[in-house]
Amino acid sequence: MTYRLAAADVDGTILARGKAISPRVRGAVAGARRFGCEVTLASGRMYPLLADLVDLLGIQVPVICYGGALIVDPRDCQVLYQRTIPLDLAREVIKAARVRGHVARVYLGDDVVVDRIDPLAYNYDSLIRVKARAVGNLLEFLDVEPTHLAIDAPPDRTRALVTEMRDCFQGRLNVTTGHPLLTEFSLPDVHKGTALSWLAQHLGIPRSETLAIGDDWNDLPLLRAAGLGLAVANAQPELVAMADGIVPSVDDDGVAVALETHVFRGAMGEGD
Repeated sequence: MTYRLAAADVDGTILARGKAISPRVRGAVAGARRFGCEVTLASGRMYPLLADLVDLLGIQVPVICYGGALIVDPRDCQVLYQRTIPLDLAREVIKAARVRGHVARVYLGDDVVVDRIDPLAYNYDSLIRVKARAVGNLLEFLDVEPTHLAIDAPPDRTRALVTEMRDCFQGRLNVTTGHPLLTEFSLPDVHKGTALSWLAQHLGIPRSETLAIGDDWNDLPLLRAAGLGLAVANAQPELVAMADGIVPSVDDDGVAVALETHVFRGAMGEGD
């Protein structure tokens, strides 16, 4: 099979937390392009937190951000696709966070706003990293539909909170996670999978010629939407169980192995 588009999750898949991108992965991304396969990122991050990685990898096709709610063309930073969350649902999520003693964060384009920022809290470094701004009262402040929405919770609480919020918003919001601290929300049909399908169609590439690689719950629809869905060895068990194949962990350059195996060899006629 020849693959013309490969979409890789970032944290835990293409990039180990706290580490730089490996030379092997950089070389594999460049090599894939030479073999006619464009590589893009499919991340829960906002675009400004992907821009350096996009430049480093020389990515030239649109990038999936905010878990599928936004697609940005890196050549001119133009937004090609965006799906926002209705105000009434956004406010309901904020209230659900408050009742449980958690912090909601609201993404308005590239701006992140929260009720408060506590230097002693578990999420302080994360909020500083995204340049979050404390507005005092999100419910009073919020007057436009957010691009993305999340609830911060301690790492040992996040996955249980995702399950709880899925029960609360069943059929009304897609609830998932791709970050130890974040329970993330989008419209029910907005996720990395629908974004990959939109992007492939935009580029004129059939599903059968797309490949995806991921590690966490928010990558499940991404792998399902691709012609070939691969999980890194460090992926959550649910992803490992449904993936078409397993590649080495992020620490062992699983994305590079995926591209070398399925793009390089495929282009040379060796098959998958």
